Amino acid sequence: MKKRLITMITAGASALVLTGCAMFQPVDVNRAAVEEVDPDATTIRIGNVYEASHPVNSCGLEPMKEELAGKGFNVLVYPAAQIGSEAEMVEQVATGALDFVNSGPSFLGAWHPEAAVLDGAYLAEDAAELQGATTGEIMSGVFDDMAAETDLRVVSNFYYGARQVTANKPVRTPDDLRGLKIRTPDAPLYLTTLSIMGATATPMALSEVYLGLQQNTIDAQENPIPTIASAKFYEVQDYISITEHIVQGVYLVGNERLLESMDPSKRDTLLAAIDDARVRVEECTLKQEKEILADWKETEEINVVEDVDIQAFRDLVAEELPKRVTWGDTYLAVKKSLEDARSDAGEEN
Repeated sequence: MKKRLITMITAGASALVLTGCAMFQPVDVNRAAVEEVDPDATTIRIGNVYEASHPVNSCGLEPMKEELAGKGFNVLVYPAAQIGSEAEMVEQVATGALDFVNSGPSFLGAWHPEAAVLDGAYLAEDAAELQGATTGEIMSGVFDDMAAETDLRVVSNFYYGARQVTANKPVRTPDDLRGLKIRTPDAPLYLTTLSIMGATATPMALSEVYLGLQQNTIDAQENPIPTIASAKFYEVQDYISITEHIVQGVYLVGNERLLESMDPSKRDTLLAAIDDARVRVEECTLKQEKEILADWKETEEINVVEDVDIQAFRDLVAEELPKRVTWGDTYLAVKKSLEDARSDAGEEN
C-alpha cells in the first residue's frame, strides 16, 4: 500500500537571536517538507509560545509525543511561537488550521469571556485547587458553552505556576508597584489585574520581554518561576518578589470538530495521554518552582523578596476585580466553591 505523505511545518527563516532572547519568525504551515509515516497514523499538531525546555513541552508534550507514537498518532509540537502568537494560534485552532494550542485562560476570554475566569487573581491557592476548579461544575459548563459557540474545546489545564513579579527593586506593597511599567501578556485581564494591583501595565509578547527589560523599555515583568528561569529574566532583573498573584494553568485547547470526528476509542487514547501529560507537567513545575527558588536564594543570582504584603494585594483585587470584568459573578462563584472546599477539608482534618 502506498504510504501517505503528511505536510510538516518548516521554518521560513533561521531564528534571530538578540542578546540572549530568541526571536522566531512565523512558520508557514503550508510550506511542505514531507516525511513518510504510518499510513494509519492520525497527525496532531500542537503549538505554544513556550521554549522547548519549559515544563509544558519538556515534561508534557514531548513525552506525550513519544507515548502516542506507538498508538496510532503522529504528534507534531511547535514551541516558542514558531507558528504565531498565542492569540493567533487560538484563532488557528478555532478555524481548524491548527489542532491544539496551549493557551492561558485570558486569551480564550477574547472568544468566550467567562473562559478567562481561572486567570482571576487570588483565586486558587495551589495546583490542586486549580485542577479542582478546572474540572468543577461551574467551569465545565463554561467550557461546554464555549465549545458550542466557537469550536474551542478545553481538554486539559497544565499547571503553569504561581506568577511572581520581577523588577530592579523589591515589590512588597501596592505602593511599590505604582509608576512601575510592568510587562503583561497582551490580554485585557492581565492589564486590568496589574492596574488594580498598582502598576502601569504594558502588553508585550513573551519573546520580546528580555530585550525590553535589557533596554529599559519596561521596568518589570510577572511570570511563574520556571518561565522566569527558562527565559533567563534573572539576567536582566535584580529582584523577584513572591506575590503569587495568579496560581495559573495553561489550557490545552483543541478543535471541537476534530475531536468529535475522531473514532471514540482513538479519542479516548489521546485524552488519556493528555491527562498523563498534565500530571507530569504539574509534578515538574512544582519541583522546578521549589528547586529554582532555593538555588536563587543560595546563589543570589536574583534577590528573592518573600516578605510581601500579599493580603494588601488580595484586598485590592477582591474589591475591584469583580466590578471590572463582565464575569464577576462567575469569579465570585468559583471563589466561593474553593473557599467551601477549603472549609470542608479543614473540618475533616
